[in-house]
Amino acid sequence: MLRKADIKVIQKNLAELDAARDGVFEVSRMAIRSAGRAIVELHRGDFAKASEQIASAEAALRDLEKTVRKREELKYMGNVGVAYQEYAEAKLLYYMMKEERILSIDEVGVETESYLLGLLDFIGELRRMCLNHLRAGQVSKAEYSLEAMEGIYEDLYSIDHTAIIPNFRHKMDIARKIIETTRGDVVTDVRRLSLENALRDFEKKINIPP
Repeated sequence: MLRKADIKVIQKNLAELDAARDGVFEVSRMAIRSAGRAIVELHRGDFAKASEQIASAEAALRDLEKTVRKREELKYMGNVGVAYQEYAEAKLLYYMMKEERILSIDEVGVETESYLLGLLDFIGELRRMCLNHLRAGQVSKAEYSLEAMEGIYEDLYSIDHTAIIPNFRHKMDIARKIIETTRGDVVTDVRRLSLENALRDFEKKINIPP
């Protein structure tokens, strides 16, 4: 039989762990929500609101780290990893849209796994950027977005030992399909614009008075 004193210690530890887990889940959820809102605001073109949401997500992650330092076992809860990935994705998108550059891992400020998975999710956001540029008739910007997507994928494909990262291969497969579809969209639109320009030139020629 267990001693009553041991039972009390066990109950106390489990209660504390349960409370810490609930806290980690809530803070992770806040970070994920803020990062998601930042992405929405970026696609709306509101950089000020997006910046506020990214800062909110970062603050939530700092709070998360304080709890995780005390309870190391909570670091590997599903929501914790997702929170860092979403934050990385939002920050990558912010600087791509504002400064047309891809942040380094140090600039994003997350661990390797979160950075790599965030980059793969970021490819989906680059597709949205690309399609928005195509709708606006900004072909060169659309092509730049596609080049960024392809460059990220090729660089990630060249990295060894990524099999140890959960979900990495699945996200790579999704990214490849997204890139292939986007490449088709860009090629189709470029051909359409080229045809329209050729028709306009032809119309001008046949309308020239003798």
